Amino acid sequence: MNFDERILKLIDLLRFEKKIKSEADFCRKIEMLPQRLTKIRNKKQYFTAVNIQKICEEFNVNANWIFGIQDKVYNENNSIEIKDV
Repeated sequence: MNFDERILKLIDLLRFEKKIKSEADFCRKIEMLPQRLTKIRNKKQYFTAVNIQKICEEFNVNANWIFGIQDKVYNENNSIEIKDV
């Protein structure tokens, strides 16, 4: 799984945990246009380093999880772990 796919999975997790209300809410919080997210889903664009930095800061996400280095999603002791299959 590449880092774009991990972030898309993260959006679903954030919605499930009620940390965001919608994809548009996610985009607003990281200062990204919703149209860009659509292009990312269609594999026409990618999340940038700035997007990833904002995601990590806004949602306390572990950057090592985004890049597939660790299983812990959040930078917390009680973080959820998601392992690739």
